[in-house]
Amino acid sequence: MKKTTVADENTQLFFVRLRKIPGEHWYLAEKNNYQSKTKIPRNLLTQDFNINQISFFNNHVWYHFDNGGINGWLVKNNIRRTFRRLAVKPIKQATASDLDNYSAVLEMMFDYAGHPVTPQELKQRVDQWHQQSSSFLDLSELIIAKTNSIKDLNNADFRQLNRQLLRGRPVMIRTNDLNNLKSSVVLLTGFNRRTYYYNNPWTGKLEVMSQKHLKRFWKNGDFEAISY
Repeated sequence: MKKTTVADENTQLFFVRLRKIPGEHWYLAEKNNYQSKTKIPRNLLTQDFNINQISFFNNHVWYHFDNGGINGWLVKNNIRRTFRRLAVKPIKQATASDLDNYSAVLEMMFDYAGHPVTPQELKQRVDQWHQQSSSFLDLSELIIAKTNSIKDLNNADFRQLNRQLLRGRPVMIRTNDLNNLKSSVVLLTGFNRRTYYYNNPWTGKLEVMSQKHLKRFWKNGDFEAISY
């Protein structure tokens, strides 16, 4: 069979986990070379795999991973669809103001999209929006200008949020009353079945929350969410 590489795509870093399959898990140490097929060490089977490239060859999608000196290609069919975590660098907001809350979340989103914005410029744009509106949809012009796309996820369900995260797109979501804060916006960065990962700009850390709790806080925020 002729082996051809149809497409290559460099991607922002994200993490995947292996699904349970009959037999042993393996990877290709060399791209498009089945003679380099290698058994995955037992100590890596339950770890997160750091993905930095996507390719298509031999009629399959492949993820390139690099885990502590071991690297190679995992076939997408062996990857869990119930887990994904985007490697979005957390940012701590400068003050406790709503303006800095919004600005920090958007800064993380734009940084991960590969279109960083200076905090000063971003804060000015967000301040102009905040003086006239609090609706995420009214940020569409700014988000499109920085990412060339927009995804309205207001009143979405969790399947839609998961699909967006599987596409490699973090989600800005309003979670009022989270940590007893009347107004709060965070950035969803991943999920593991019914648990969600989010970057909390109030702490500057990656944190986790159950789907049940996220739904409650999201409801308090009128189910507002947006991505690109």
